[in-house]
Amino acid sequence: MNIPIKLPKFRFTIGWRMAIGFGVFTLAVSALFLQTRTMLAESRILGEKIDKVLVPSIGALEDLDRSVGESRVRVKHWLTVQSRPDDPEKRGLIDLVNNVIPDQYYALTQMEKAWDGDAKIQLDSLQRDLEYLFIAYSEIMRLLPDFSSYDDPIAMMDAEYYALDGSSLPLFTDKIRKRLDRLSSAQTSSLRSATGRMEQLGDDLNSYAGSVALFVLILGIIVGFAVTRSILVPVRQLKRAVLYMGQGKEPDGPVPVTPDEIGDMAIAVNRLAVGLHKTRVFSQDVGSGNFNSLYTPLSDDDKLGHALLSMRDDLATTERELEMKVEDRTAEMSRQKQIAEELYGDLRDSINYALRIQEAILPTERQVSEVFDNASVFYRPRDIVSGDFYFFRSVGRIRLLAAVDCTGHGVPGAFMSLVGYNALKHITTVYTKPCKVLDKLNSAALDVLRTENSPTHLQDGMDLVLIAVDMEKMELQYAGANNPLYVVRRGELHEMKSDKFAIASFEPDSQSYTEKTFDLEEGDTIFASTDGFVDQFGGAAGKKFMRRRFRELMLSVADMPVSEHKKEFGRVFDSWKAKEEQVDDVLVVSIRI
Repeated sequence: MNIPIKLPKFRFTIGWRMAIGFGVFTLAVSALFLQTRTMLAESRILGEKIDKVLVPSIGALEDLDRSVGESRVRVKHWLTVQSRPDDPEKRGLIDLVNNVIPDQYYALTQMEKAWDGDAKIQLDSLQRDLEYLFIAYSEIMRLLPDFSSYDDPIAMMDAEYYALDGSSLPLFTDKIRKRLDRLSSAQTSSLRSATGRMEQLGDDLNSYAGSVALFVLILGIIVGFAVTRSILVPVRQLKRAVLYMGQGKEPDGPVPVTPDEIGDMAIAVNRLAVGLHKTRVFSQDVGSGNFNSLYTPLSDDDKLGHALLSMRDDLATTERELEMKVEDRTAEMSRQKQIAEELYGDLRDSINYALRIQEAILPTERQVSEVFDNASVFYRPRDIVSGDFYFFRSVGRIRLLAAVDCTGHGVPGAFMSLVGYNALKHITTVYTKPCKVLDKLNSAALDVLRTENSPTHLQDGMDLVLIAVDMEKMELQYAGANNPLYVVRRGELHEMKSDKFAIASFEPDSQSYTEKTFDLEEGDTIFASTDGFVDQFGGAAGKKFMRRRFRELMLSVADMPVSEHKKEFGRVFDSWKAKEEQVDDVLVVSIRI
């Protein structure tokens, strides 16, 4: 396959295309930025004028107007109400004349620099009218300075003259009010004008920004379409060729070479297609077993080509070696498979035989009912055979029950259970007191577990619950190794603690098991169990069932008929375990008196 490779004469790179588009976009954004900055500057100046001059001026004029009106009320009080000099109304008038009104006028003079000429003239006239008004106030204060001065008719007549219609007080008060109204109207008009200009600037800015944004959008679409098209068309052709090669196919023809970076990639892809064709032909020859197929690397530095040649030679050698190894290993695997099948069959037969032996020692339902009329056994081995077993026996009027947990589970536990069962069966033919039976069981287990290399005993043993029930006396005797006994009577749970040492864990006569006695009543429900139920992991959090839940379960089960106990224990155990693995053998025995 020969793909001609043509190089373009002129290179108009992607970088140049993007630079031109970005430059036009930058010019448009710069124009928008400059115009926006100019409008915002003017708007900021107007805002400062409104905040610092116009609004404060209107507020100061209103304050001055209120103060002048208040002074008129207070001077009228001075004229009409005979009072002493410390009268609050008089003191308020003096404060207005001497402090408040001058301060308010001074505040206006600080703002007049930003006013127009007519407003400044009005402010100067306002000062003159205020001075005349204060002269009239001063004369009234001078004529009526104290309480006794009101008794002088001439002083009263002269003072009241200033308040007559057409006299000083009405005349100058009216002038001041009119000048204040004109000043307020002028400042209000300026405020409206400035606010209107700001709104106009905002509208102009929105309109200008919208126009520029539309222009930039249209320009961006045009430039983007042009640049994208000039890139996407050759990229699609490149993609098509690469996808073909990625699927192991050869392109239909050479990829067109454009005058930019994509053209450089097109040249590389065309060269790759030529190399792929040569490699395919060579690989087909080698794959078909033609190890004499010729292949020429592109150059002395063509590592892939030399690697292909080396691979051809290695494959030829490896093929010969593999043929010999396959024959040898096929024969070896057949022999090992036959041995494994024989071992698995022997192991399966042994476990099944151990199960039959264990099932033979466990009491049947009929044998259980002969000892206790109303009894239930929930028994769930972890493996095929179990390290837990239960023991029922009647010796005269004494009825014996044991729930035993031997060390381990599976086959080792099952062998230990045989030892324990035979020992219990032998011991209970002589002894029926639970504490004595456990002491003898400890001695018997130690005798069995002693070896020449271990003169004491192995780390094997049993935990168990053993009870002896005298139905005539309605009395229960209990002894336990690590496992307690539970009795439920009228909704109340009674727990009898066990000794905290296992069978085969101590030398005979070094310590003894204790015995507890419990007076029975008709309707009592007795529960004896191993630790497999409480140690089972499960639930939403994957934790152990624990004894607290087990006690609650026994209380709820005790109200049911004993025939339903096994089914209920099984349901709760399966629900709790769910998808978790069973960790130990499980045994729960219940009887009702």
